[in-house]
Amino acid sequence: MDYLDFLSNGGTDFKGRTLEKIWSFTDQQIESTHDFVQIIFPLDKPSQSTFHGHYLDSKDTINKIKDSLIAKENILKSSKWYFSFLKRNIWLWNRKYDHNQLRITRVIEGLGRLVSDDEANKFYEDVFEIIKDDNKILSSEIQKKLIDSKFYFLNTNDLVD
Repeated sequence: MDYLDFLSNGGTDFKGRTLEKIWSFTDQQIESTHDFVQIIFPLDKPSQSTFHGHYLDSKDTINKIKDSLIAKENILKSSKWYFSFLKRNIWLWNRKYDHNQLRITRVIEGLGRLVSDDEANKFYEDVFEIIKDDNKILSSEIQKKLIDSKFYFLNTNDLVD
C-alpha cells in the first residue's frame, strides 16, 4: 500500500477505500469496522489488533509523509473526524475497557509521529476534556496506555532523519 498516495487523496487503501469514503462512514461503520484506524493513522509498527500487515516500514515513507502538507492536513482532518465520533458516542468508550481507547492511543501516536507534538497533545487533552466530569477509564490500564501514547512520539526518533 502506498501510504503517501492514500493520505494525499491520490489513492486507495488495501481494500480500495479512499479517505473520503472512510470519512463518510456512519457511526455504526466506525464502531464495527476494525481496519481503517491503522490506515488513516499509520505507525511504524504493525497493529496488535488487526493483521492486514500494513504499517510504515521505512524512514523514507515516514519522511515523505512528514514533508507532505496535504498528507499531514488529511491526518489532522482524520483526527477531527474521529474525535467528533468520540464526542457523539462517549457512552461507547468511556468505561473500564473499550477498543476505541486503543484507537485513541493510535491517533495520539500517529499525530505525534507524522503531524506535530502540539496536535498530539491537543487530541489527548480534548479527549480527556470531554470526559473530565465522568472519567471511567482512570482506574484502568488504558489510562497508562493513553499517557504512554502521548509520549511515544517523543521517544521514538530512531526512524526519522
